[in-house]
Amino acid sequence: MKILALLNEKGGAGKSTCAINIACALHRDGRRVVLIDADPQGTARDWREASPPEANLPPVVALDRPDMLLSAIKTLAADIAVIDTPAKAEKMAANVVRIADVVLIPLQPSGADVWASAAAVKLIQGKRDLGGNVEAAFLATRVSSNTKLSKEILSGAWNEYGLDMLDTAISNRVSYAQALTDGVSVYETRDGQAKAEIDLIVNELETAGWL
Repeated sequence: MKILALLNEKGGAGKSTCAINIACALHRDGRRVVLIDADPQGTARDWREASPPEANLPPVVALDRPDMLLSAIKTLAADIAVIDTPAKAEKMAANVVRIADVVLIPLQPSGADVWASAAAVKLIQGKRDLGGNVEAAFLATRVSSNTKLSKEILSGAWNEYGLDMLDTAISNRVSYAQALTDGVSVYETRDGQAKAEIDLIVNELETAGWL
């Protein structure tokens, strides 16, 4: 089983939105996917509870205690586990990186998000320094191509941390928030551009051999 985690200790970075839609994309592609809600706030669980009864969506499993995550994830029958992580939870973040094969760090175009991502980068580098294998990259979120700050983030303001950024970014689109509220993914909306963004992200990960 491959484990993909969305990690950034700053709240509001777009972790849940990314985790939910990537999990749904993989599920629609026929992969056995489980979405793990490691956040006591329970955003992914609330999302799934709001889903229409007929919705074809991946299951959500609550593993929101660090020790529970380490033990229970081994029992899951899936091809891919996608983990939605909490903000400001050092022990949980450390355990997530410990078991993850791939870590994506959602990054809004703001200085606060760039600074907050340093904690996740440190955990990734620590695992690698000890001989562990983990693929990692930034994923730009809530991007508006017309703003100077967005362009600065995408042009390499993150380079000092030594990780690449995915070519595809998540735009600042209403459909992401609406889909989350309605308990569905962007694939159940009419926003073709949002669907294309998620497809491209998954394609990047698969082309790189990360999934």
